[in-house]
Amino acid sequence: IADSLNLTAQSFIPGIFEKKRSAARSAALKEAKNNFLKAGLVFGAVMSTLVGMMPLLCKFFTADVSVLAEVFSAVPTMVLIFIVHGVICAAEGVLLGQKDLGFLGKAYASYFFAVPYFMLRVKKAALSGAANVGLKSVWKVFMLYQFFRASLWTIRLSQLQRRSENALVVEDSEQ
Repeated sequence: IADSLNLTAQSFIPGIFEKKRSAARSAALKEAKNNFLKAGLVFGAVMSTLVGMMPLLCKFFTADVSVLAEVFSAVPTMVLIFIVHGVICAAEGVLLGQKDLGFLGKAYASYFFAVPYFMLRVKKAALSGAANVGLKSVWKVFMLYQFFRASLWTIRLSQLQRRSENALVVEDSEQ
């Protein structure tokens, strides 16, 4: 659902970003970014509410008590994952719309190694018989990945906004 925010931002942001640097352009980028992030929060709230209702629906798919217990234990983590998912999609779309491909490429290259590293640590712990390692542990790693991406994307957007505004100040002082 929230992926549509990413695609929409990729469609609208370039039209603003490619204009000549000006105070109006900077203000428009800031407003668009804020609007997309607000929409991401709304999408996240809706999705997390739907995920929170999973325990009500599970009984229609299985009567196995152990399966239900695993699903119920993962729901709080899944709710947290989906709360930030909308912001992640919106922010990533705005970054792509501003053609910040070098940053995104480096970030995803590091995730390519980091996420499997931590997932394999969970697997190793589970195979060694560690207590309290299960499905919920895997989702916790993914939750941390989501929180990290949400934080990094929003920090990067703030950094790009400051750069845009500072460039205007420098250009104005040179004239």
